[in-house]
Amino acid sequence: MTLIFYIGSYDQTKEKSHSADLLYAKSPAHNNSDDTDSKTKAKSKAVYKKGITIVFEEYPEKDDIGFGLEDLISKTRHGSKKRDEKDGAKSTKIHTPPLLVIIIDDISQLEQLKKIRSLPFKVTPSIFPPSQLSRKSNLLAKDLKHYMVHLPLQSASKKMNSFSKTLYVGDSEDIFYARAKEIRELFPDARFINNHTGSVFTSDYDAMKLLYKALRSNGFVFVDSRTSASTKVRKIAGSFGDPYLYRDVFLDNEENERYILGQLRTAVKIAKKKGYAIVIGHPHRATFSALARAKGILKGVKTVYMDELYSEIFDDK
Repeated sequence: MTLIFYIGSYDQTKEKSHSADLLYAKSPAHNNSDDTDSKTKAKSKAVYKKGITIVFEEYPEKDDIGFGLEDLISKTRHGSKKRDEKDGAKSTKIHTPPLLVIIIDDISQLEQLKKIRSLPFKVTPSIFPPSQLSRKSNLLAKDLKHYMVHLPLQSASKKMNSFSKTLYVGDSEDIFYARAKEIRELFPDARFINNHTGSVFTSDYDAMKLLYKALRSNGFVFVDSRTSASTKVRKIAGSFGDPYLYRDVFLDNEENERYILGQLRTAVKIAKKKGYAIVIGHPHRATFSALARAKGILKGVKTVYMDELYSEIFDDK
């Protein structure tokens, strides 16, 4: 697992957070979160100061499928699928032209939203619920038609789990339903929700199924960010007969423009192969700069919002 975190100042009275430089800390995946923390200790000492808030990013250590091949389906179909396991609802058509959804996670500030709007194609913001980054982040969605909610779930790192109202595998079903209801009240028009971090949570079948059911009962469609190759969301979606929506490519787990543009090319190839693709990026300077230059790379695909993809591919006509 690769951990990435960036720092920004936080003024609780003005509800502002200003992006600063990124700090990187890489470590192998561990079942023991204390081990992960020890790997990042040297970096994190300089971060925990009064007035500083942190957003951690989580990427799977091994993501061969997510960077250019099909997702877990091809792996689980050969020998590991149980008889009672379903693939979930599937698209009945290959869309022409191929569709591409670009999601920018970690949105909590108006300035980030303005940068998304300035891009020359459709990009879906995924907005944090109110947190230490902004106590009123839900208001960003007030005048938006196309957006998602970015929900913090338990990761393998204690520092990642310091994010406000992170859900844990040990939480009760009542907590999951209360949180789902709260998110619905904060974002009354939202339909789609994806996980922030969550490698531990999405890998736990029982907890993830309870949360999935709670979100579903409140009108949400879950999009798997696939922060772990062990995610159980595909199997859970199948148990409800739902489509399994998942991230194909992370754009910016390396924060440089050349790499990001290369990831977009990979996403376009996937979209052309299966009819659509979903990619996730973050509000980094390099990401916005690369996207501003990416129009030529996106020839041959149609960029759409997450809700438009769902309507085109999965909704009954």
